[in-house]
Amino acid sequence: MQFISVFRELFNLIRVSVYESGCACCQSVLVFKDERLVCRTCRSQIQPFFYPVCRLCGKTIGEKSELCGDCSIIPPPYRKHVSYTRYEGIVKELIISFKFKGLEPLKTVFEEILVELFQARINEHFDWIVPVPADRGRKREINPNLILSRSISRRLGIPLMAKNLIKVKKTEPQVLLSQARRLRNLNGAFAVKKTSVFKNKKVLLLDDVYTTGTTIKKCAIPLIKAGADVVAMTLARSV
Repeated sequence: MQFISVFRELFNLIRVSVYESGCACCQSVLVFKDERLVCRTCRSQIQPFFYPVCRLCGKTIGEKSELCGDCSIIPPPYRKHVSYTRYEGIVKELIISFKFKGLEPLKTVFEEILVELFQARINEHFDWIVPVPADRGRKREINPNLILSRSISRRLGIPLMAKNLIKVKKTEPQVLLSQARRLRNLNGAFAVKKTSVFKNKKVLLLDDVYTTGTTIKKCAIPLIKAGADVVAMTLARSV
């Protein structure tokens, strides 16, 4: 296992050295010391949409509203969800590269974004940070939620609980399904192994992208049943 880990790190260093000469988005030459895989121009285009948003799910809403239409009718199981930006343009390109092209060093860009989001929209004590579990049968270079959770755990000083919320059922990729089928697809897909760990604890649930919110909701339910107070955080969301 140690050999595999060393080999993976070496492979990543070689791969990153190829990309370091150009921005992962626009391929322009990186000339500033603070530029790592993404140039200043592209990074500046990743803008937050902090307000006005639904206080429960984080969806953009009118200034006179407190809740979106969906949350007014059926509130989500978690206490609230916050997301940094819209899942489009440069941030969408970067997330896809991070998840499916193995550009793990992009975690430094996302780490900065998530820390900024946490401090601006949450900024409270948590007992655990829990990543949304990956489907072990899915073809993917890396486990993005686990990598980001480790980074955020170190930066924010929130202990990481990575192996207690698990995926117990193989599912179809959510992106291919309608909203109704997304709900059915993830029914019973997530479970908690040791419920006592979460009793009366505050949990920060982390996922990379919020599309319809189905995954976050289905992950929050077993955590809440175990006694946790759940707040969810994502990099980007479809609007």
